[in-house]
Amino acid sequence: KWESIRNFPYKSYRSIRKWQLERISYLVDYAYENIPLYRKKYDAVGYKKGSIKSWKDYEKLPILTKEELINGFPNEIVKNVKDFNISTRSSGSSGKFVTLAVSQEAIYIDTIQGFRQYYLQSGNNYDPKDVVLFIYTCPWWITRVDGKFRSEFLPTTTKIDDAIKKIKELRPRIISTYPTYLERISSRGVRLSDYGVETVIVHSEQSSRAFRKKLEKELDVKIVDEYSSEELTRIALECSHNHYHLEEDACYVEAVDPKTFKKVKYGEPGILIGTNLLNTATPIIRYNQGDLVILNKPINCKCGNKCRTMNNVQGRFMDSILVGKDEYVPASSFMDIAYNWYLEFNIPVHGLRYQFVQYEKNVLTLYLIKGPFDLDLKIIEKSIVNTNISL
Repeated sequence: KWESIRNFPYKSYRSIRKWQLERISYLVDYAYENIPLYRKKYDAVGYKKGSIKSWKDYEKLPILTKEELINGFPNEIVKNVKDFNISTRSSGSSGKFVTLAVSQEAIYIDTIQGFRQYYLQSGNNYDPKDVVLFIYTCPWWITRVDGKFRSEFLPTTTKIDDAIKKIKELRPRIISTYPTYLERISSRGVRLSDYGVETVIVHSEQSSRAFRKKLEKELDVKIVDEYSSEELTRIALECSHNHYHLEEDACYVEAVDPKTFKKVKYGEPGILIGTNLLNTATPIIRYNQGDLVILNKPINCKCGNKCRTMNNVQGRFMDSILVGKDEYVPASSFMDIAYNWYLEFNIPVHGLRYQFVQYEKNVLTLYLIKGPFDLDLKIIEKSIVNTNISL
């Protein structure tokens, strides 16, 4: 499927829209017939199988919330609870955990779209023999395909000097990480180009083009942004010409008025509503992502991408924690702590709500509201104390 996936963004927008509507029609019918949450939700508005014939039909469907996914776990959001054998969890900036089952096919397609991402965002300067280094919360499911498309992983709790040492060793052509982590690498005065790095993809935190341009000069690499979420996968990617193109075969995106939830016009701000076009295990259809965005028509971009464009996200800022004198720990590190509650410490986090708050330097307060499962606070305390974060 590589060829069709690689070439998808270069198709005419009319053919892209046609494919999307057919895919969405299939996903909605599948969810209605197999997922109890959607059966109840769509019965309430009189939905019948095969009703999605136009975009107006689709826009009549009710919007999905994170709370519905949390409350529907486990039986209401999957066809079979065994589907949770392959799963992911979203914590993100909202501080609310939701558990999602993931279909194996979705992982495969998502992986191939990831290879396309490297081509697009590097300006086609990526070879299957190159190494990509993820400095992230957890490794991706697949690290090789027939020995090619190799990826390596470091958690964002890795000390900066150790990360730089690893970059020198691996000489990756592309690095994917958080803006605040990249800024800490830059503070060491290194030039990533000296270690074979040509492109850095930043994500999960808001960063401005001016901020990225500053780091580009300091690190001597191209830095581009990725906008994505666990629920919706890749949403938009900044191309090498600094335009955000929607990933139209990964996620279908709308922008709606925050009060009326009616679709807004191109160029007007609205809340992002998205449908994951890959995953059938826990379908995500017309999901309220909660971010404020501005969508635009496709443009005549030099990169050749025919998909719609998006202005930089306006509402996904994550604060850092201050420590010592003029030093800080990026918010991504606290996301790592939260992810490790279930990755490393086997804490049942589904439905858990959390908030890290800093009232003064060297003091960090953690607020927790447990979900349906009991919590061992000693293990949670241990998970924080045992990190490289010094408070």
